Amino acid sequence: MRPCPVCESPVSGWACEVCGRQLGAPPPSAAPVAALEGLELTELPGLPAAGERFEAAPDVEPTLRAAVPEVRGDPVVGLEGTEPGGPDVAAGGLADIDLGRETVVEAPTVVPAAATCRYCRHVQASGLFCDRCGMRLPWAIPANDAALAAPVERVVCPRCFERTPADHSRCGACGALLRTE
Repeated sequence: MRPCPVCESPVSGWACEVCGRQLGAPPPSAAPVAALEGLELTELPGLPAAGERFEAAPDVEPTLRAAVPEVRGDPVVGLEGTEPGGPDVAAGGLADIDLGRETVVEAPTVVPAAATCRYCRHVQASGLFCDRCGMRLPWAIPANDAALAAPVERVVCPRCFERTPADHSRCGACGALLRTE
């Protein structure tokens, strides 16, 4: 095989299979080949001779059919038949089933006020992402949770300059070791 001069893929014929470039003219087609003298043709018993049409055997069933008939078998012992026309069962469930739901009614969850997107200034009442630009919304931290509202001391990563909490030993962005001074 030789490489194609355009795409360098291996070519075994007269045209590249990848880019389609012709690499030369194919040789002219020769005249039909005649049978050699003295060559015997193999004729097996049961096969049609040269030029005869093959006829199907009379005892062989054809495999191609227009419609396949329905095959009914014997019923299996212990199973009910699924014949249509049985009685309809009323839907709606059973009244004495425990659904596992708690019936205690508590005060509704307080929904925070609307959040303003810091990128497009769109005001939105719910959701984690802005409906207009798709960026994450800056929801305020509840004032009564002092642990979440307290500022966290952060250190700067020497490799990627990401600010990471000081109590971590590795950077949260790149995984580099942080200086412990």
